[in-house]
Amino acid sequence: MIFGTGRLKLRGVDRSVVTDGPMIADHASAEQYGHQGLKKLPRVRLGKLALYYRDLGKDYYVPYDYIDRSFVRISECQPDDSPAYYYYRIILMHDGKEFANLIINEEDVADKVLQRLQEIRPQIAIGYVSTGKEKPRFM
Repeated sequence: MIFGTGRLKLRGVDRSVVTDGPMIADHASAEQYGHQGLKKLPRVRLGKLALYYRDLGKDYYVPYDYIDRSFVRISECQPDDSPAYYYYRIILMHDGKEFANLIINEEDVADKVLQRLQEIRPQIAIGYVSTGKEKPRFM
């Protein structure tokens, strides 16, 4: 069969796959933030059980207790004869490592996601902290 069954398939950080049960129901009723692509699918969903996101055509879930830290990284694109364009990346970290990089087009949406993460689980640290091991991006 070339195409999928049409059922939602959520992939977890532990590489598990969920196709039915409370996680699917939570995904359907979750708060939606941002959009991606022409279909305007939500980029990030915040449910009662987990954070859900879509990346490269696949849907993922992350239990809130897995997220240690989150912050917004601003990226700048400088076209030749146009003003700079900015987009915002919501970075999710676990155990000192980045595991998700979610591109959001609007700064206020990225800020709302961080605010809601903090409200849902106050133990999630918000903001960037240097590890001292970063390599300079531009020389």
